[in-house]
Amino acid sequence: FVFEGFLPRKGRARADRLEELAHEPRTCVLFASPHRVVEDLDDLAGVLGADRPAALCRELTKLHEEVRRGSLGELAGHARVAGVRGEVTLVVGGAPDRPLLEAAPEILAAEVARRVAVGVRKKEAIAEVARDARVPKREVYQAVLDH
Repeated sequence: FVFEGFLPRKGRARADRLEELAHEPRTCVLFASPHRVVEDLDDLAGVLGADRPAALCRELTKLHEEVRRGSLGELAGHARVAGVRGEVTLVVGGAPDRPLLEAAPEILAAEVARRVAVGVRKKEAIAEVARDARVPKREVYQAVLDH
């Protein structure tokens, strides 16, 4: 597992960190403020996928310890409705093994556009897509230019 502490509060740093966590194969342990846990869960579900398994842990090692397991989407809904108080720890399952992207140019270009939309710089998005699809960066770059 990897311990991440608190997510950055906003902006580019938050978007970058979430995108990195989306590809992290190890289980991630995060702290969350009870006032921001709904926002954190919503953002995690949006970037990592609402179906990613997770646990919302409250007041660990204390008298009123509570652990709720489910998907990020389910936990976000629970936190929104029931509210969360106390010290909060989120445990998020690692990224599943992803099949290689199809190397069709329109799919490569669409994947770059999706990553740019969540705040990744175009150059970084092209490099990431090339790495994930196991194709040369120039091929992804050409796909972006053509589409």
